[in-house]
Amino acid sequence: MEESKINGIIEDYSNGMSLKDIKNKYRTSTDTIYKLIDKNGIARKTYKNLDKFYDLKNPEVQYWLGYICADGNIQYSLKHRVYKVSLFSKDEEVLLEFKKCFGDIVRLHYRPTGIIEGYINSKKLCEYFINTLNITPNKSLTLDPKIEFTKNFILGYFDGDGSVMASSETRTRYEVKITGGSEIFINKVAQILKAAGIYYVIRSKGNAFDISIERKEESKKFYKWLYTDKVWCLPRKLNTFVALFGNLEKNNRENCGELNGQSAAELSE
Repeated sequence: MEESKINGIIEDYSNGMSLKDIKNKYRTSTDTIYKLIDKNGIARKTYKNLDKFYDLKNPEVQYWLGYICADGNIQYSLKHRVYKVSLFSKDEEVLLEFKKCFGDIVRLHYRPTGIIEGYINSKKLCEYFINTLNITPNKSLTLDPKIEFTKNFILGYFDGDGSVMASSETRTRYEVKITGGSEIFINKVAQILKAAGIYYVIRSKGNAFDISIERKEESKKFYKWLYTDKVWCLPRKLNTFVALFGNLEKNNRENCGELNGQSAAELSE
């Protein structure tokens, strides 16, 4: 390969040009590009500010770490050079709020299935999740994060993997569930609910476990406990609680969106 072409590839890669654009510009392959940067010890310039993720006292960060524990994924492969922290939801407002919190380092991918992925490509962030937070790839059955289980953390997890049953015209339901594949994780959440004086039962279903809160007064207690001092929440789940038990505070509408005239029967999990 001509020296001028090699220098051009190295310079463009160092300045942050995408691999796709480099491949097209120089008519070369990804493997060739990686061999060049490995041989020359090239460090790619990055402008990703990950500092906010490290502030574990920040209620917003606690919330989103909880959501990632529920509906997120860590991809880390040295062999394939894939380093990605992802969050998935069918609710666009969730991903837009996630992006608003952490900025333009979050990219959005709209899948044909209706699921939206918000992701951050960063080896450093992946290693932080794996080595410091103990949030690992294929975490569903072994989840045991080294994070304080604050209310905002649990609310984030609940918005990802929890439910409040909607009522119908003939039946008012008050059942709340928190679901997870890791028995260790579920037991830790359960102990926090117990300390808060909330009655629940744990039921196993295959490889998963449910914390079930089935009594009206206990569901109301859970609602008041979980949503007090929230920083953000999934509007449709809050709205179901509001339809059952009323507003907790005046700023619920500002923080989590307006109720749009739906009845409890029309609100889904």
